[in-house]
Amino acid sequence: MVPACPGRASALSEAPVVGVRVAATGARIAQGPECMSVPILEKIRQADNLPTLPTVAIQVLKMTQAEDLSIADIAKVIQQDPALTGKILRVVNSSLFGMPRKISSLQQATVVLGLRTVRVMVLSFSLVDAMNQKDAQLFDYRIYWRRSLTTAVVSRLLAERLQRSLVDESFVAGLLCDIGVLAAVHCARDLYQPVLGQYRDNRQPMQRVEQQVLGLTHESISGDLLDHWGLPQELCEAVRTHHQALTASTPEGAPASGLGKFLRAAAMLADVFVEDTHAGHLEGIRNEITSGLGVPEPVLDDVLEKLDEHVKETASLFALNIGQTMSYQEIQGNAVAQLARLSMTAELERAQTARREQEAREQVQVLDSQNRRLAMKASTDALTGVANRSAFEEKLALDCENARKNHTAIGLILMDLDRFKKLNDTFGHQTGDEALKLVGGVLKQVVTETQFAARYGGEEFALIVINATARGLRALAEEVRLGVAKLRIPYEDRYIPITISLGAAHMNPDDPQLEPRNIVRRADQYLYEAKNNGRNRVVCVDSRQAATQSQRAAV
Repeated sequence: MVPACPGRASALSEAPVVGVRVAATGARIAQGPECMSVPILEKIRQADNLPTLPTVAIQVLKMTQAEDLSIADIAKVIQQDPALTGKILRVVNSSLFGMPRKISSLQQATVVLGLRTVRVMVLSFSLVDAMNQKDAQLFDYRIYWRRSLTTAVVSRLLAERLQRSLVDESFVAGLLCDIGVLAAVHCARDLYQPVLGQYRDNRQPMQRVEQQVLGLTHESISGDLLDHWGLPQELCEAVRTHHQALTASTPEGAPASGLGKFLRAAAMLADVFVEDTHAGHLEGIRNEITSGLGVPEPVLDDVLEKLDEHVKETASLFALNIGQTMSYQEIQGNAVAQLARLSMTAELERAQTARREQEAREQVQVLDSQNRRLAMKASTDALTGVANRSAFEEKLALDCENARKNHTAIGLILMDLDRFKKLNDTFGHQTGDEALKLVGGVLKQVVTETQFAARYGGEEFALIVINATARGLRALAEEVRLGVAKLRIPYEDRYIPITISLGAAHMNPDDPQLEPRNIVRRADQYLYEAKNNGRNRVVCVDSRQAATQSQRAAV
């Protein structure tokens, strides 16, 4: 936002009335050296086609500041403009003022309304006539005046219920707060045309598009123009911030005035009624206004329910074409419909999100399952269904490390099918493969969570036992031996028995030899002894026995 020009403020304070200021400066807005340089503002300030007030308006505004003014004198001046006279009488007798009896003369209207209100009416009609262009090729004047009248009527109705002393100023402020748009259209159309194009295509609030395209809003332009016309500073400042939040401070850091708050509230509602703001935001705007202005909800609802009727009537009094308007009931209906659409959209998005999340979870599960299958396949012996040599070596290294760390014993059983080469040579490799499958089946039946079975290579198998005792390790080895001894392999018209030899090594956690290669070496040594001692047997030696045997061997 561009602040008011400090140089202009002091200069305008020297001009007592609008007529004097306009007569002195013509149609050019004064420009101080300290003013901010904004292209569109500069172009408007230097334009030769800025509107000036009609002679009657200038005379009336000048007369209302004279001390010896008479009602007859001011009525005589206004009557010089028959059209203006007729408009004032129509307004006086409209529902806006609710007079108990018909007012038929201008002098009577002036007595009833007071000089202040008459002055405001003359200014309003004159400015509308000055700015109401009929060329609508590149600009929709109907929407402009619909918004301006809506803002003016809401602002007036709020002041009427909350601070009656500001009724007339509130109406004028609402009527003129967007006049900077017209100034930009008339005097800097080449710079303002992109704003109009984006506003027409996207239908966002005008001030948002202006800020994006120009770096300022029509609030600044309107404030400059009203300042140039010599209107009260309070009104100019209210216009300069009329699109700010109700509780926002002025550029000088001061709280907004009562006039400023009425105008801000009216501008928010006007955005809804001209459909620049979605009707679904109406409830939030109502809450902001009731809390920011301290207006009871029933009072605000009454204002909104009467709004469309008053806007249409005011448009008729000002002879303005504002196109199709919307009532409060229609706005509420649109709000309900939009909220329902938003709710349905949100529910649809929630369902879609839930479906995508479920699909993602299922995909992860599929991938996990596939990865597990791949990992199992990579670590499993395809023929026997137990772990392969690679998986065995990784598991034994980890278990030996944990045995030392957790101070637990570990056992390893190595086993070998007896006379397996002869079995293959005599009955064929298919019979040999069947024997390996059956041994793998026995191992899978006897192992528990603390045991790990693997095919060590060829006809050799291995069984790792965690936290084992020497006695328990021997018993497990015997169970495996007996399980295999019961097996019979069908071959043609006979059944072939098989047996295995087992070497079991048990190592305590304090054994300095507790390493994978050492426990494998010991188990393999005991397996060799089992085979040399007749096969189909178990040789199991624990750490202490192994140490004793080593000592004897050394002697």
